[in-house]
Amino acid sequence: MEQAVDPTPPTLGLLKIEVTFPDNRAAVVDWTREPQQRLLRALGAELAASCAVGQGTGSPHTLRNRARSCREWARWIASTEHAELRLGDLLPRHLDGFESHLRERHPESSRTPYARIADIVWILRRLSDKEGGLSAAMVRRLAHTSAGPVGSYAPRDAYSPDIVEQLRAAARSDIDHAVRRLTMEGPTLLAQGREPRAAGWSSDANVLWEIHRSQGQFTRQELAARVGRALADEHSPGRLAPLLYPTSRDLFALLLLFCLESGMELEAVRELTSDCLKNPNRGYVQVEYLKRRRHGQEWNTIRVRDGSSNSPGGLLRLALRLTASVREITGSSALWQFRMKEGVLATGFSASAVAHLARSFASTHGLSDEGRPVELRLSRLRKTYKAAVYKVTGGRMSAFVQGHSPDVAAAHYANIPSLRDLHEQAVADGLQDALDEARTPSVLTPKEEELLIQAPSEAPQLLGVAPQEVELLLSGESDLWLSSCRNFFDSPFGTKGKACPVSFFGCLSCGNAVITRRKLPAILAFLNHIETERARTPEVEWTARFGGVRQQILHLILPRFSESDVLNAKAVAESTEPLLFLPSSLFGGH
Repeated sequence: MEQAVDPTPPTLGLLKIEVTFPDNRAAVVDWTREPQQRLLRALGAELAASCAVGQGTGSPHTLRNRARSCREWARWIASTEHAELRLGDLLPRHLDGFESHLRERHPESSRTPYARIADIVWILRRLSDKEGGLSAAMVRRLAHTSAGPVGSYAPRDAYSPDIVEQLRAAARSDIDHAVRRLTMEGPTLLAQGREPRAAGWSSDANVLWEIHRSQGQFTRQELAARVGRALADEHSPGRLAPLLYPTSRDLFALLLLFCLESGMELEAVRELTSDCLKNPNRGYVQVEYLKRRRHGQEWNTIRVRDGSSNSPGGLLRLALRLTASVREITGSSALWQFRMKEGVLATGFSASAVAHLARSFASTHGLSDEGRPVELRLSRLRKTYKAAVYKVTGGRMSAFVQGHSPDVAAAHYANIPSLRDLHEQAVADGLQDALDEARTPSVLTPKEEELLIQAPSEAPQLLGVAPQEVELLLSGESDLWLSSCRNFFDSPFGTKGKACPVSFFGCLSCGNAVITRRKLPAILAFLNHIETERARTPEVEWTARFGGVRQQILHLILPRFSESDVLNAKAVAESTEPLLFLPSSLFGGH
């Protein structure tokens, strides 16, 4: 007896996902012809659920990427397994083997293997949290994303100031041309036009009149059908329509310059609406924007400069003016609306369209980086803006973290190659500050000295030593020639436990030194010696040996004491011989 065979297995559904996002963008994922349909059904159901607002898949682009990762995984599993798998059948080897397969196919520097695995792990974690059903081994595997590195790809760096100036000049040139064309040349020519069916088609003004009447829909093919190809080429609607309606190139220049001047994320700029400007006040305006990755807090505002056409607010006002004609026709609230070829009116930029326009913009304007063509990637514009803010504020994080946590700002926008010099200089400055502090002696005025005698408990604050060490420092028991010493066997210039290795006048550039009024005679005598040496030593050599010490005495030590203290110390120092070379400025010019 022959066994009945089911000729066609049933389709297990959610193998075709159709999603319309809140901004009316639609996307379709069709897995009906893919293998491993039991597995894809479960993945598809969760992927569709994640497209709800705030659930993590906020755009057609993200949906398509995650769907592609699942599809490629299912195909790989089908090439290694003979049976249809369910969620409960999945084992760590199904993920790790797929990742190894991807890493063999892609170069070491590629991020693709990690991105594909991350998409799949993200969906499986959601399924595990909601429904369970995964094996214990698979749940443990989902504790980490990838078995390998993310990829050694170079981080996106900021553009150099030279390239930024080229970008600004090129964008401004396109914007100025668009403004002149759409606000002067086009309206002027349109005013001269007449109904072409009565006045004739052999006039640019009359053809423009018809383009306006048809709301931009009139095409070259329609004109050629009326008057022939030659006349249609001469008065082409494709050439004339940009006199009334902005082109993608016009708006790309505005978008690019706005990104450079505001630092807003490209994906948020692409989705700006015609009512995005809020609360103008004293040269500033708030821009309301949608950031889909900020789940639960998608709508945000940023405060930007407003007024001139070079300000971020002014650029958006220009965009509103130039797109008014298209927005009136479409009725859409999207900001970036333009006329495409053959009379199609577009209500936004896709990611691929922006990438194409960027390549065309760089090529058209001949942008170059030290003789090489610039590869214009708009994802680098935010880092370029952030790097400029970072440099202007000297790395002050409070001015730098707008729109991010401090960790994200530091990792993604401060840690880039173009800021390396700034960071290295900051490290050098910090080390220099630390060295300067280590070289600065403590100078006690008579009043502070008396305070320490009466209240040794103030020693930690004034001198950084324990109260019991005050008597040793002030009694003279720890005196060297020019100062007292906190610890002769713990010198910042030597090894702990060994005697200080520097010369006697090194005390004046040492953080261990404590200078009091009783050391003034010796310091003045040494200053006199320095000035004596100046007359008999080459200037370069003298400066190297004594220049810093002289500055310390004149600008750090002596100004802490009164004129009478200095005069008395001078008298003591002159008990054996006159001090001939003391600067008169020490004594008010007397």
